[in-house]
Amino acid sequence: MKQSARSELARALQSSGHMSRSRWLLLGVFLVMLGALVRFFSARPYHRPLTPPLAKTSVIAAPAAPLASIAPVLIAPPSVPSASAAPVPAPTLTSTPPFEYTDNFLLVGLDRRPFGGGAGLSDSILVAVFDEPSGALGLISIPRDLWVEIPGHGEDRINTVLNVARRSNEDPLALLGRVVENTLGLPIAHAVAIDLGVFERSVDALGGITVNVSCPIIDRFIDPREPSGYRKLDLAAGSARIDGVTAAMYARSRHGRSDFSRARRQQAILLGMRRELTSPGVLLKLPALVNEFEDSIESDMSRAELLTLGRRVLAVDAQHLHGLVLGAEVVTAFQTSDGKAVLKPNPNAIQSALSKLFSAPTPGAPEAGAVCPKADIALGSG
Repeated sequence: MKQSARSELARALQSSGHMSRSRWLLLGVFLVMLGALVRFFSARPYHRPLTPPLAKTSVIAAPAAPLASIAPVLIAPPSVPSASAAPVPAPTLTSTPPFEYTDNFLLVGLDRRPFGGGAGLSDSILVAVFDEPSGALGLISIPRDLWVEIPGHGEDRINTVLNVARRSNEDPLALLGRVVENTLGLPIAHAVAIDLGVFERSVDALGGITVNVSCPIIDRFIDPREPSGYRKLDLAAGSARIDGVTAAMYARSRHGRSDFSRARRQQAILLGMRRELTSPGVLLKLPALVNEFEDSIESDMSRAELLTLGRRVLAVDAQHLHGLVLGAEVVTAFQTSDGKAVLKPNPNAIQSALSKLFSAPTPGAPEAGAVCPKADIALGSG
């Protein structure tokens, strides 16, 4: 009887030992996986040299040519469903706090041409300003021809700063961040740059976006993906559902002969992308979207910080979104001694405009009182 009890106890202890080893093994596997996840999200793999790589696809503005020679192209293919934009709520007017108390992020769109080449300039320069207490987010668009002081390198256009940094083996985004800080008088916490070709493919990964087109626009772009070598942009005023290539053309068109109207269109596209990211079913599109950004983004932020930034953008109520374009009222057009047509900033006027950031209209809203130019003015007919 005693022998049987001892045998039962031994078997129980042996079984308990096996279970303990299994538990420890599972715990070890869990800790390894947890460590890998922590390393993955805390890594900063996006701090790469901002050199112009071989571009996958993009479009560039074409020289003037008769419209009759351009094969018609559908703006939105059948795969992009038609939809009307949701009504844009009137922005809530909020006082703009000192920028020392806001979180400010530099956003840069890189100009990269098809099949390599291209100047690799900053085609789009924006600052996203978050104010946690009010829940407001303001977008500031900076004209790319702004004439600025580049620390240690003299004066030049702001869109050349990245190339200046490359030539002197400096951190491109860090130098551009310093220039923006000095020019606007607001501290930059982090910076993010993407290839505009990635932007095009990201819109397609979302299944297209809906934008409010403020003025009818007709333009033409070189695009080697088309049999004719050209692609036509033709949008009527109003709500439009557009695919990636159309969004890229809309953002880069010279319609209106002004970089300021271009900046407003870029803000409108960002607003359309944000709207799409908050729509039902977006989770199914996220893997493709993340895949586009993973290999092409440049930033001093970790994956976890980028995810937090994305969450903050999506969490802002639509009524607390504001867009400001630094336009003609804060700059003076002039020509440098070597013939460059540039924009000289007026520091006092810039500070006055920035102080009203959270009273500005929705990003991408047309300028108050602005009159639409001829639809085909970018083709040289206006």
